[in-house]
Amino acid sequence: MKSEREIIKELKKIFPKGKADVGIGDDAAVYKDLIFTTDLLVENTHFKRSHPPYFLGRKSVNVNISDIAAMGGEPLFVLMSLSIPGKLTGEWLDEFLKGVKSSCEENSCTLIGGDLSRAEHIFISVTAVGKTKNPVLRGTSKEGELIVLVGELGASRAGRETIEEGIDKFEKLRMAFLNPIPRVKEARTISKQATSMIDISDGLIIDLRRILGGKGAKLYENSLIPSEELEEFCKLKGKDPLEYILYGGEDYALLFTTGEKPQIGKIIGKVEGNGIFLGERRVEEKGFDHFT
Repeated sequence: MKSEREIIKELKKIFPKGKADVGIGDDAAVYKDLIFTTDLLVENTHFKRSHPPYFLGRKSVNVNISDIAAMGGEPLFVLMSLSIPGKLTGEWLDEFLKGVKSSCEENSCTLIGGDLSRAEHIFISVTAVGKTKNPVLRGTSKEGELIVLVGELGASRAGRETIEEGIDKFEKLRMAFLNPIPRVKEARTISKQATSMIDISDGLIIDLRRILGGKGAKLYENSLIPSEELEEFCKLKGKDPLEYILYGGEDYALLFTTGEKPQIGKIIGKVEGNGIFLGERRVEEKGFDHFT
């Protein structure tokens, strides 16, 4: 079975960027001053039907807006295709659409179209359109530049586990999973100094690899500190918070490289297979992958 990374690599070969300035493989595609991105949320893969539909509506928009932000862009429009069972067209759909509207209003964008279909399970596909004159890309970093993180890591994965296991605590962790907030304003500011940028959706290590451009990196051990709630949750579960910080997905924190303001690490030359190191220890390069 192929990994998600391998499938995307094949897609890039089959579908060249054509008239686009940026094609498959970045946070979003770019054509002139416009940014295009799309994301799919699938019942029982990304969420459960029992999760609050209001927050699911918000999240379905927010994860796309986060991709726009990661390019240094400003959101403009949203299109949505929605497949749901007929019995959900009442109160569930009303709450879901309230969430969609809430996210659009917060991010100064508008839902302008899409498609509806009946299905046995819930499928949500959102396409967002934004604009920027100077998109910040992945993989354009240079050796010696510094790696900066804006946002907390590990909270979303822990939050999902609290919901699935019925743990009636850790509200901040739960909301990190249910209601991620795109960092549009921060990203617009960061884009003025960033040499590359990504929003962390699949985990710190796998997304860091995507902006290294084939180089290695060394992370500072004392820079990856868990929040109080994450530390308490991991203590309760007998787990290592670092596992959540390095490999937990859907945090939508911003990770970027720059010649200024050191925070969590530094890009290094081509040593030991261009590995990623935490202090002197090489870490396993893994994260969320739909196919592995």
